[in-house]
Amino acid sequence: MKRALSHTLGFMMAALFALTGCIPESSQAEEFKDGTHYVTLSPAITTQAPTGKVEVVDLFWYGCPHCYALEPTIEKFLSQKPANVVFQRVPATLSPRWEYHAKLFYVGQMLDPDGAKKVHTKIFEALQKQRRKIDNDEAMTRFFTELGFTADQVKNALNSMEMKTMMARATDIGVKSKADSVPVIIVNGKYRTSPSMVGSEEKLLQVVDYLVKRESK
Repeated sequence: MKRALSHTLGFMMAALFALTGCIPESSQAEEFKDGTHYVTLSPAITTQAPTGKVEVVDLFWYGCPHCYALEPTIEKFLSQKPANVVFQRVPATLSPRWEYHAKLFYVGQMLDPDGAKKVHTKIFEALQKQRRKIDNDEAMTRFFTELGFTADQVKNALNSMEMKTMMARATDIGVKSKADSVPVIIVNGKYRTSPSMVGSEEKLLQVVDYLVKRESK
């Protein structure tokens, strides 16, 4: 009797495991819904990623404390992102002040292209921690010369054709993404999501991962 009962329980447990132990990926992904956790953009934004790659854009503003708070999460994403992901930071240009900070970002990018001097982080800290005002060319030049660059390097970057091209793309992404606040993450020019939309920074990484996998198929 005991042996029969044990056999029956074993069969029931095996059946239960068969039903619940292996959940298909599509079922796990159902919690992420268009209009709730992300928005599908129409028309899609043209990306700069090579064929076969997925572009992930962080749309931000240096004056935004939420963008600054998101930086550790962005760094976590970068440390574990799939090999087929091309990541870009793009400054939002929703107002004249934001537009100037976009130029600040691009000057920093041109002066520190490989990020060795951590200029991006230092700009964020200058505005968010030190409460410095870098909102004109004189203040910008002073800031970068303190980091070891020359006034001519700053001037050349500001007046370069590269600056005009990058600023035009930043504005285009801001308009076509229909973003009215930051931070915002745009996946492959097709989907927009954000920490405020999904509820937490950890959930944001999960949604971005889901969208990247969706675009990788």
